[in-house]
Amino acid sequence: MKKTLFGLFATLWLLWQCIAYTPDTETKEEISNLKVQITTLSEDDNRTLFDLYEQARDILQYIKDEKTSYVITQIRDYALSKYNTRKDAAKAESLTLKESMLNTWQNSWLNQAEEFSENCYWRYNTLDNLSYAYDFPTALTIAVRYRESSCWYYLPKNWDWPFQIVNKDYWNWEITKEIFEQTIKDFLEFSWNKINRYNWKNPDTPIRLWYKYFTYEDLYKFAWLYNWLSWWTVYWDIWPANPKYFLEKMPWEYENWKKNGLFLQFLKAIEREIKQ
Repeated sequence: MKKTLFGLFATLWLLWQCIAYTPDTETKEEISNLKVQITTLSEDDNRTLFDLYEQARDILQYIKDEKTSYVITQIRDYALSKYNTRKDAAKAESLTLKESMLNTWQNSWLNQAEEFSENCYWRYNTLDNLSYAYDFPTALTIAVRYRESSCWYYLPKNWDWPFQIVNKDYWNWEITKEIFEQTIKDFLEFSWNKINRYNWKNPDTPIRLWYKYFTYEDLYKFAWLYNWLSWWTVYWDIWPANPKYFLEKMPWEYENWKKNGLFLQFLKAIEREIKQ
């Protein structure tokens, strides 16, 4: 039986070798030049690099020509590899900050908080890739998604899922991978628009949040800005409009609420990231 299977696989391998596209010297040189251009164009622009990967990934399903398919596959893999290398380096640089924040806030009430739902970690790579492309803390993307939709993968009747952006309707379309990715991009763009507008109006008290940097104070201000206040009406330091949104399950008057607040869920998310 083993000999029969080995012979079958050997035959299939030989057949594949015969029909697989083999690039010539000119094609290899063309791909090499494209890689140089990609490196140059995306030197300080991770979003452009990831957009290129996505475009190559998505267009491949429509390409029938073997040479074109081969070239685009090479570009897709190169862009993704370069992107992952940058992201892994940034993730490693942020590890100490994540551990420090977790240690600062790690105590009995954090352990008694609502457990981190694995729903929130499902499709983590998608959430992480897009958060890095937009230079936004992945744990915050996850925490907002939890607060707004409990990380469920569906489109509810109010059409604002999963980040409850009230000026962005997704109608009653069936949730798909493409729509899910688009909702994340919409959230990240919406958040940065609010942050940038606030920072422009308040240069002395800016919100500083990036993929590998965050503080309690900036998370606090972002929560008020995102959950309640319009960027057109926010000036100076932000004061609580809905404290429970950020502080739920924290000590004091918010301790006995049932659902983790944004900050607690952020801590749970970075705890999960450190353990992975």
